[in-house]
Amino acid sequence: MNLFIRKHYCNFTKDLNLKVNADGRLDVTLGKLIKKTMEKPLTISRQKLWLSSLGFFLCILGNSIQPSLAEGSKELVSDGGNRPYLEWSDLISAGIVRKTTLKVYVEAGETVNLGSSVAASFSNPQDIVYRSPFGSQNSSCDILDTGFGWIDTVAKETAGPLPNAGGYTPCKFVATETGIYEVEFRSSDTSGANNPPPIAAIAPFPTDGTQLSGVAAWDITVRDSNGVTKKGRVFTKYIAMNMGANSLSLNSKLYIQTKDGYRYETDMNGVDPYGFIFFANSRGYLDTTNNSTVYHSAGGATDNTLSFTGNVRVQNPTVADTTTDITHLVFFNRPDTATLNALSIPIAATVPTVPTSFKFTGGTGGSGNQTYVGVGGNFSFSAISTGSYQIIIDTNNDGIFDPSSDRVMQNVLSVGSNLVFWDGKNANGTNLLPLPGNAAYSAIITTRSGEYHFPMLDAENNPLGFKITMENAPTAFPNLVDQNGQQIGSTTVYYNDSDYTTANGTTIDLSGTGATSPRNAARGINSVSGEHEFSNIYGDFKGIDTWTYFPSQAITAPLVITTNTQANVRATKSVRFLTDYDSTGTVTVGDRIEYTLTYSNLNPGNSNAINFVINDSLPSQLTFVSAAITAATSGNNITPNSSYNGAGVVAVTNSGTLRVGDTITIKITATINNANGGNPISNQANATFNTPDNPSGTVGTVFTDANSAGATNNPPTLGNSFLQITDDGVNTGNNPADTADDDPTLFTVLNIISSNPKLLLTKRITRINNQDLTDIVDGRSDVATNASNYVPEPYATDDSDPKWPVGYLRGLINAGTVKPGDELEYTIYFLSNGLGNATNVKFCDLVPINVNFIPTAFNGMTPNDGGLPGADQGIALAIGSTTPTVYLSNVGDSDRGHFYTANESGIPSSCGININGAVMVNITRSSDFPNLPAASGSGTPANSYGFVRFRAKVK
Repeated sequence: MNLFIRKHYCNFTKDLNLKVNADGRLDVTLGKLIKKTMEKPLTISRQKLWLSSLGFFLCILGNSIQPSLAEGSKELVSDGGNRPYLEWSDLISAGIVRKTTLKVYVEAGETVNLGSSVAASFSNPQDIVYRSPFGSQNSSCDILDTGFGWIDTVAKETAGPLPNAGGYTPCKFVATETGIYEVEFRSSDTSGANNPPPIAAIAPFPTDGTQLSGVAAWDITVRDSNGVTKKGRVFTKYIAMNMGANSLSLNSKLYIQTKDGYRYETDMNGVDPYGFIFFANSRGYLDTTNNSTVYHSAGGATDNTLSFTGNVRVQNPTVADTTTDITHLVFFNRPDTATLNALSIPIAATVPTVPTSFKFTGGTGGSGNQTYVGVGGNFSFSAISTGSYQIIIDTNNDGIFDPSSDRVMQNVLSVGSNLVFWDGKNANGTNLLPLPGNAAYSAIITTRSGEYHFPMLDAENNPLGFKITMENAPTAFPNLVDQNGQQIGSTTVYYNDSDYTTANGTTIDLSGTGATSPRNAARGINSVSGEHEFSNIYGDFKGIDTWTYFPSQAITAPLVITTNTQANVRATKSVRFLTDYDSTGTVTVGDRIEYTLTYSNLNPGNSNAINFVINDSLPSQLTFVSAAITAATSGNNITPNSSYNGAGVVAVTNSGTLRVGDTITIKITATINNANGGNPISNQANATFNTPDNPSGTVGTVFTDANSAGATNNPPTLGNSFLQITDDGVNTGNNPADTADDDPTLFTVLNIISSNPKLLLTKRITRINNQDLTDIVDGRSDVATNASNYVPEPYATDDSDPKWPVGYLRGLINAGTVKPGDELEYTIYFLSNGLGNATNVKFCDLVPINVNFIPTAFNGMTPNDGGLPGADQGIALAIGSTTPTVYLSNVGDSDRGHFYTANESGIPSSCGININGAVMVNITRSSDFPNLPAASGSGTPANSYGFVRFRAKVK
C-alpha cells in the first residue's frame, strides 16, 4: 500500500506600516508478552509470559489504505497462525492483573458498535462494560446467544457489525461525549484455573463456556453520522492474551505509537509465547541501583514479579508514566489523526535533538581533556529536548564506533546540561592505556527519539525472530552502519544477550539463554526477514529485550590518556565595581565593571601548555571598553590580541606557551548597557591548549571558576569585587567533587528604574480639512503610490517599536497635493521606551514655514487643564488610554501649553529658531503625570505614551 502525507501550507503576508517622522515625510518598511503464571496447587501446564515493550507510535493516515470492516480480534488473526484469546482473569502475572482494558477515541454524535463471542448464558449480564470520558454514558452490554451483540462465527468477526454484509448485530450507542472511552470484554470464567482451547487463527472458535478466561472474538467499531467506519481509534497500554498451549504460532501485527510521534509496525512473525501480556515501553529493563537503562536482556528472576537478578526490573505498564519511563500505546490498526490529536501526540515524528558542547574533561589531576590511566573523567553536553543518548569511545582505536566491542555509556536524556561519568575503562573492564605519542582517542555521542523497547519475560520460542518497522522516520537516517556493514534504516533493531555486571556488582550470566547469531547486536541488525531468534531456553523468568530508535547525527570529541606527561592548567575569574558614573553608589546601567582572569599551570603538572589560547566573549548586556595583560611570569611569551573587541580570542600568539609554574593575568573592562530584567549577568572565559607530546590534538578546554577576590558584600561598594557563589551545581570542570573549578562569574545590576530614560517621537498628518485620516500606519509609508518622491526616512525603526500600542499610530507623513486654505492637523506621538522613567518632559515643535497655526482649532472642546477661561485653545494633549484628551490655551498661563508667535521672546532656546511660531507643551508638569514611566510592553503602562496635536492652514 502507499502511504501519503498531506502537507498543509500557510500563507503569510507582511503588513505595510505607515510611519511619520517629525519632518512630515512618509516612509515604507516591511514591517511498545507476560507469562500467565498459576499458583502451584493448580494442575495445569505452566504457561509462558511475554513482556513486550513497544515503542512510540505515530499515525499518518494513508489515503490509499483499504477501509476496515471491523476493529478488534479480526486484526489479531488476519495474518494466520493461531488465535490469541483476549484474557479477562483475576490472575496476576509479573505484578499485572490479567484483565485488558481497551480504549477508543470517539467524537460526540458518532456510533460505537460492540460485539463479543461470550454471551450472557455463559457469564454474568455485564459481558461488555464501557465507560465514557466524563461518566455520563457509563453502561454495559448483555450479549445474547440469540444474536444481540454476539460474534459467533469467523465470518461475522471479519465482516464487522451490521449493516455490513454478513455482519453481527451490534450492541451500540451514540456518543454524547467527545474523548477516550474505555471498553472491557468480560470472560465466562475469571478464575484463570483452566486455559481456552488452542485453535488456528481462522478456524471456528468456541462460543460457549469453554472460552473460560478468554474472549475468542471481540469488536469495537466506530462510525460517523454518515455510517463511515473510523479506523485506527482502538488502542491500549497492554493486552493480556492466551494462546491455550505452547508450540503454537502468534502471527499478529500491532502498531506501536510513541509520545514523540513515531509509529512502528511489530510483526510477531510466529513467536510462541503461550499466556502473555503484550506491551511496550521506552527503556526496556532498568537497573534499580542507579535507575539506568540496562540495554541488555535480563535473567534470574525467582518469583512472579517484575524483578530480576542484580536489581533489574521492567516497568509495570499499569503505572503512570514519568518524563523518563513511558509505556507506549498499542494500536490494532495504524492510528488516525483525530486519535493522535486527542492524545496530544504529534502527527509527525520529532527529530532527535543534536547535542551541543560535547566534550570530555579529565578527572582529578587532569587538565582539559587529558586524564591519567584509571582516573577517567566526565563527558558533558547540552540538549534542548528529552529522549536518550549513547556515548561510544573507540577504545580499540579502529575508527569504528561499535557498541558491541567499544565502551558504551547510554541512558535517558535531560533537557539542558548533561554530565556523564566515565571510569577510565574499556568494554572489557580494564583500564584504557595511552596511545603512542599520547594521541587522542575519539568518542561520539548520538541522541535518540522514538525509542521503543520490546521486552519479553519467560517466552519459550522465537524461531523466526521479530520484524519491526519504523513507518514514519522524520528524515533520512544518519550515515551509520550495522553489524553487517549495512546502512541503518527503518527495519534496524538492536539487542544484547551478552553477560554484564549491574551497578551493585552482580554479574548477569546470559550464557546459552539468548540469541546466538549474533549474541550481541547492539550495533544494529536488519529485521526485515526476522531477527533476535531464540529457542526453548529462555523460560524460568528470564527476560529478553529488543529495541529500536531514530538516532541523531553523531558529534565527536577527543580524549587523551597519559601516565606521566600532563599540564595542570587552572583558572579563576573575578569581577569588581570599577566606576560609578551616575554617583548613586549602586551598580546601574552606564556604570563600568572590570573582570580579572588568572590562568596558571601549576603542580602536579609537569608539562608546558602550548598553543595556549584564552577566549572570552562578553554577554550582550556589556559593552567592551578595554583588555590588557596586566601580569605574567617573567619570560612568558603570551601576548594580547590587539583586535579583541569583547568576543573571541583575548590573548594568544602562535607560539604562546603557559610553562609549568607560569601565571598570567588579564583585565577586561566593560560598560553595563542592559539591566537584563534583574537577572545575574553571567560570564566565563576558557582556554584551549596542547602539550608537546600531542601538539596536533586539542587537549581541551579549561573554564574559569568564579572568584570573589576578597569580597564580603553583594552588591559591593565602589572599587570592590562582587561576592560569588561557591558552586552552582553544574559540574563541567575536571572534578565533580571540586566546587572550585567550573563556575561562571555573576553580578546583578540594581536600581535600574531610575536610570536611562528615552523618548520616541513620531509625527503624522492626521486630518485634512474635515476628513480625519484613520489609516493605521505603524511602520508604513507611501512608497507604493509615491515611489518617485520616496526618500528613506532616517528614523524608520521608531514607529515600528513593539512598545507602541497596537494600532495607535495613524495618519500620513506626506499629505500629497494641498492648496492654500486647506487645514492640516499635525499629531506628534511620544513613547517612553527607555530603562527608566522620563521626568521633566517638555515638548516643542516649530510650525512648518508654509502653514499658519490655527489658534482656535479646539475651541468648544473639553476645557483645558487650568488655562484662562474662554481663552483660545489651539493645542491638544493626550497621555495614555485612561484619561481624556485635554485642550490647552495658546497663551502662557497656568495650563501646560503655550503657542509662541514668530520671533516672540522668552521661547526656550532648545526650540530652535522661531520664524513661524512654535508649540510648547510641558507634558509632565502635573501632579497627575509627574513622569512618563518606561514602557514595559505594548501600551503598558497606560501612561507611558501619548500625543500632542495642533492644526494649521496652508498659506
